[in-house]
Amino acid sequence: MKVYLAKHRGFCYGVKRAVELAEATANSTENVHTLGPIIHNPQVVGRLADQGIAVAEDLSQIKDGKVIIRSHGVGPRIYDEAKASGLEIVDATCPHVKKAQQAAAELLVEGYKVVVVGERHHPEVKSIVEWSKNTATVIETTEEAQNLPFTARIGVVVQTTFAGRDFDAIVAILKAKCDEFRIERTICNATEARQGAAVELARTVDIMIIIGGKNSANTSRLAELCHEVCRKVFHIETAQELKKEWFEDVKTAGVTAGASTPDWIIKEVVQTMEQLGQENGQEISQLESGTILKGKVVSVRPDEVFVDIGYKAEGIISKAELAYPTPENAAEVVKDGDIIDVYVIEAENEEGNVKLSKVRADKIVAWEKLQSALDDGQPLAVKVTEVVKGGLVAAVFGLRGFIPASQVGLRFVQDLSQHVGQTLEVLLIELNQEKNKIVLSRRAVLEKERRKVENEIFAKVAVNQELQGTVTRLADFGAFVDIGGVEGLVHISDLSWQRVKTPAEVVNVGDQVKVIVLKVDVQARKLSLGLKQTLRDPWFDATENIAEGMLVNGTVSKLAKFGAFIKIKDGVEGLVHISEISERRVANAADVLEVGQAVKAKVIGVDKASKRIALSIIKAQEDAERAEYQDYLNTQDKQIGVTLGEKFGHLFKRED
Repeated sequence: MKVYLAKHRGFCYGVKRAVELAEATANSTENVHTLGPIIHNPQVVGRLADQGIAVAEDLSQIKDGKVIIRSHGVGPRIYDEAKASGLEIVDATCPHVKKAQQAAAELLVEGYKVVVVGERHHPEVKSIVEWSKNTATVIETTEEAQNLPFTARIGVVVQTTFAGRDFDAIVAILKAKCDEFRIERTICNATEARQGAAVELARTVDIMIIIGGKNSANTSRLAELCHEVCRKVFHIETAQELKKEWFEDVKTAGVTAGASTPDWIIKEVVQTMEQLGQENGQEISQLESGTILKGKVVSVRPDEVFVDIGYKAEGIISKAELAYPTPENAAEVVKDGDIIDVYVIEAENEEGNVKLSKVRADKIVAWEKLQSALDDGQPLAVKVTEVVKGGLVAAVFGLRGFIPASQVGLRFVQDLSQHVGQTLEVLLIELNQEKNKIVLSRRAVLEKERRKVENEIFAKVAVNQELQGTVTRLADFGAFVDIGGVEGLVHISDLSWQRVKTPAEVVNVGDQVKVIVLKVDVQARKLSLGLKQTLRDPWFDATENIAEGMLVNGTVSKLAKFGAFIKIKDGVEGLVHISEISERRVANAADVLEVGQAVKAKVIGVDKASKRIALSIIKAQEDAERAEYQDYLNTQDKQIGVTLGEKFGHLFKRED
């Protein structure tokens, strides 16, 4: 009997994380409880109990210490009550479940009727419903979907372990039940991969063994799916449930396990199957294509590597199957004595050797690492290997990742080839193992770093603060200046005290400049800066000798309905109000004056606070006429020689 293990089986990331958190907490000297079984596996729960972690069905049973929120999650009420009771919370909620909970809460806030597709009695589904403030409707079957009343807006969240095929059928019905439909597909990728691998294996074997808790929804679903394509399927929790008669006349047996099943239980089951097969007189061989083993490198040649896998023949890894990208020499990747994971491509070739692949084994491990990085939002270091249409190709854990051109930098990068050979820090933004799709973003990392810098700058920047900056780019409306990680805008009107047509008249990209903070908008993350404010306004120098009562010569620079602007000197203008243009009534300044006309005006007011000079043509004319009349009088006096007083003054003298 040949035993085959499903490619994807056992602990998923969320369950593994929950168990590791619990085991780490078990070392605490405080009382530790899980609120309900941490996962749906009695054996794991039993192991944790042996480590001192008890199970409480209700918070009231926990008086002090730590409470572990299980992987299925809980509603917000539990967090509030635990804090109120002074309990320390260890949150082992699966990240995928957390996303589903948050999605339900957000859909409710945005005005959608929340529908949770899943098993209504499952603890995960119950927790999601609680995050919708218990307003969500749970749909488990297509029949229930058909009976849902018509609603204007429906938002859908799905149980993370729900079957994708059933979910799609329910969604197709729900779309016709509303005017506006929104879907949050929160099914875990690991669930779909596990189900797909189980069905694929079940189609090719005589018997299928499904390992996992009897109360585990995802394990029960594996058994259901395998039953559809395999005649003999058995769902067990432990190796003790296996029966010898199951394997009579069986040539091929398949094994898979639910998300809550640890590796040690899977190994026990496989070992017991081997024993039962031998008792039935069958030969057991687990060295089959698709098996992953650990091996020891015993010889490294330029084009191939020999590995001891504890089999009758050594395994051989060709250079092409050693790493991605393919190395020039195998010695660049491994050395004698290295312990590595290998994937069995061919159990025994014509020469009697086992054909192995390190790349394929690494891929399986790599996908788990990538899923973990995606769930935790952890950055990855990747090496750019080539430029392709639309972006860059990068090696990540030996897999081929893609960085779209729009995700290479904060702004569009014209020459992508400059990054070939570089190691970049990136974030995962899309992951699909079935489609072998890994989409990465360097921009997301840069934006994260920029937000951190922005937060620091906006926490300390203040209006009227003087800063040093670098001109980064120019626009028609102004210049952008980087003040150390944040760009601020210097509007064209704040570049110079003189009027300018383009920012390039004042600054160039790369210039080091001093600026003054004019406005800070923390919420919008915007800074308004001033360049001219760092310099003394030349208007004050130009008007230093201009005072009220002076007569000035000027040129009409602009006409308006309310008056005329007179250029007195470069950078200095005064306004002649329409009432000060002519003694006769004027309806429009243009009726009397024209641009470019030379005029004489009198300064009737200087407001330095608002930088305004008031002028009067009328008063200038009056002064001119008065001066002319005075000149006339002075001329007459000289011609007569004596004044009237001197000539006739004796007529008014008194005689004493």
